[in-house]
Amino acid sequence: MKRVKSPQLYVLAKDEILNYIHENDLAVGELLPPESHFVNRLGISRGTLREAMRVLEEEGVVRRRQGIGTLICDATNPIRSTLDINESVSEMILGQGMTPGSKDTKAENIKADPELAEKLNLKPGESVISLSRIRTADSVPVAYTIDFLPSSVVPEKFSQAFKGGSLYIYMEEKLGIELTNSMLQIQSTKAPKSIARGLDVKPGTLLMLLKQTDTNTGNIPILYSEEYFVADRFTFTVYRRRKRSL
Repeated sequence: MKRVKSPQLYVLAKDEILNYIHENDLAVGELLPPESHFVNRLGISRGTLREAMRVLEEEGVVRRRQGIGTLICDATNPIRSTLDINESVSEMILGQGMTPGSKDTKAENIKADPELAEKLNLKPGESVISLSRIRTADSVPVAYTIDFLPSSVVPEKFSQAFKGGSLYIYMEEKLGIELTNSMLQIQSTKAPKSIARGLDVKPGTLLMLLKQTDTNTGNIPILYSEEYFVADRFTFTVYRRRKRSL
């Protein structure tokens, strides 16, 4: 590989790393050489190399694993889900053969504002549990989710009782709540700094935002969710039928 000389070193370093991957025919799951290899070959600093690696990870080309190294990923193999089936994020990830996880989990008791109260069929000011977390697939951040539940349907010490994983399964198995139907709204949105940081994307990156209200067997709203998905890490499909003319 050629020595890199450019004001935008990390961009050219990224291209050289891609060339290395292709020239050596590295397969998904194989490890890249250690940092020192590219630092010496390209004549760049570790800071520049890490910025190039960060961009490659953001693009889904590599995945850095602490204590292991940098693994080659399949950027053309996003997590796939069909929206006519109501799956949790954990179930989507498991369905792709990946390991779901969460980080930066925060559960707190808040008062419902008028908009949230309407979605959950509550009065403004009523107590609601807010659960926010970064969702990961094989330790890579892929989504930011925030769920709202009426405090009346969860244990008093919810933050201690909920051990992570699928909230759907927790509600069904631990609380005896069966969620039957949901109303989903899909839109695009730009990642604010707070969410972008957790998802390892740049502020302003377009995300897919899914807003959903789930109801129980009595058609009572029990859960309202806002889920921010990194667009190139998910593919959603919907089964549609053509409307028949009268």
